Amino acid sequence: MLGDGNTKEQALKVGKESRSTVVVKDTLGVGDDPSHDFSAKVESTNGVGIIAERPMYFNYKGVWPGGHDVVGATSPAMYFNFAEGTCRPGFDSYICIQNPTDKDAEVGIVYLLGDGDTREQTLTVSGNSRSTVVVKDTLGVGDDAFHDFSAKVESTNGVGIIAERPMYFNYKGVWPGGHDVVGFVP
Repeated sequence: MLGDGNTKEQALKVGKESRSTVVVKDTLGVGDDPSHDFSAKVESTNGVGIIAERPMYFNYKGVWPGGHDVVGATSPAMYFNFAEGTCRPGFDSYICIQNPTDKDAEVGIVYLLGDGDTREQTLTVSGNSRSTVVVKDTLGVGDDAFHDFSAKVESTNGVGIIAERPMYFNYKGVWPGGHDVVGFVP
């Protein structure tokens, strides 16, 4: 599911008791545009159980090298919770939302701020597509508790979604990197 609304499929055979790596850029190519932003639905077509993860290596903004890894969600859900995020200087937090269904998902995000306040945001994620939310576009950037957040990402119209929160940073100007997590579903 690409950021421009298109989809691409790839078939792969993985032998028993083995693993396989898919190099996504071999299928999608390389580019800095929505057609190169993606979410993936990975499924076994013969009923054999699998585990899928997505390692990613980067040079964020050309100056923050690093890598992160996230295990795929087991299924879409109505909401995902995130305990941690920040929009302090030197940090870029995102919320990535996948809609693996044919119907549009109406999504609400509630940011629980470090100073006790809340902020809300809504968006529509089209069927079989994805969207990236740039958190600082809503919360701004600042070096205070208002810019630390937890978040609840919820489908408000009953369409299952998957949400993750990648973050890239240059901590105190000397420790670049990133990490990513799929939201918690109780």
